[in-house]
Amino acid sequence: MSTFKLSNKFLSVDVYKACLDQDHFMVSLKELFDWQGMAAPLESLAKNAEGGRPRTSPCVLLKTIFVSFLFNHSDRETEFAATSNLYVKNFLGLPIDEKAPDHSTISRFRDEVLSAKGEAFFLELFRSLLAEAKERGVEVSKMDALDATHTWANVDTSKRDDPKTPRDPDASWGCKGDETKKTTDGKKVSIPKWFFGYKSHLLVEGFQGIITGYYATPGHVADIDGGDILIHRILTNNERADIFVLAADKGYGCPVWINLLEKYTGIMTAFSLPDPMVKRGAHKDKWMAYLKDRACFRKERPVVERVNADLKDNHGLRRCRYKGLQKYAFQVAMSSMAHNLKIFVRTLTGARFKPI
Repeated sequence: MSTFKLSNKFLSVDVYKACLDQDHFMVSLKELFDWQGMAAPLESLAKNAEGGRPRTSPCVLLKTIFVSFLFNHSDRETEFAATSNLYVKNFLGLPIDEKAPDHSTISRFRDEVLSAKGEAFFLELFRSLLAEAKERGVEVSKMDALDATHTWANVDTSKRDDPKTPRDPDASWGCKGDETKKTTDGKKVSIPKWFFGYKSHLLVEGFQGIITGYYATPGHVADIDGGDILIHRILTNNERADIFVLAADKGYGCPVWINLLEKYTGIMTAFSLPDPMVKRGAHKDKWMAYLKDRACFRKERPVVERVNADLKDNHGLRRCRYKGLQKYAFQVAMSSMAHNLKIFVRTLTGARFKPI
């Protein structure tokens, strides 16, 4: 006697609906955005038209990478979560009894996308996700803050002379200001905070802390140089026009750059200024007046510090996952989108992200 068996994928939909809280963050995340549309440019990578065993859907793999950065998981941890956690499995669109892509599949897919599409694909993905959120009703302020945060390279700098120690040819030494320490005799001294790695230059809107632009560089690039490239080369004309006020710390307080932004780019600046500009020189009165006039806007700058902390503490930007500038730019893009997705879902549905 033959029996009729429904497909596992068909049954999984009803099981997920019965077992999962439909107001959960991961359920809302699945429904809110056009994941198939985001993954459409990657369909050619599957090469299923050439025959052979069908490869995993690029949409599933792309969403798996999002899961990795949302929860700050390694590829192996992501594989486990996507196999054992029903919320993650439902988000990926997997049948309930099917295993998730293994860690090597995730790694190969990431390398294939970067090789075939480059980091530009993830920049466009970042932009499309932000545009889709705006279309769905997420409001983005025209007041932005600019800052750079550093990421340590995935190498052991204490063993630089050991030929067996892995190298990162694109990483470089950089300095993120000074820190005060006490000597053995109790005297306070300022010591530069050196790091070996990269910098992510971030543009963050001042209302909810949404990242609206990013640029990845080696660690030696000055904050103001990276910021200038981000504003004038990475951002599109429309994205630049959306900035009404730009706040930044003293590292960006250069008279030439302030005049460039205000006179030629049309962006009002609200920068903190270094002491030489306001205490010495023929134009110190002008810059003191500048500080008083823009004081209310400068209060928005700390939002970017909170964003930097979230990226480092919750999305893995404290240390590089991979080696090379291209993969670091990919890491910055994915960490930024993971941060933004938490805000988008909370704003549109009220669902808050919770680690698993």
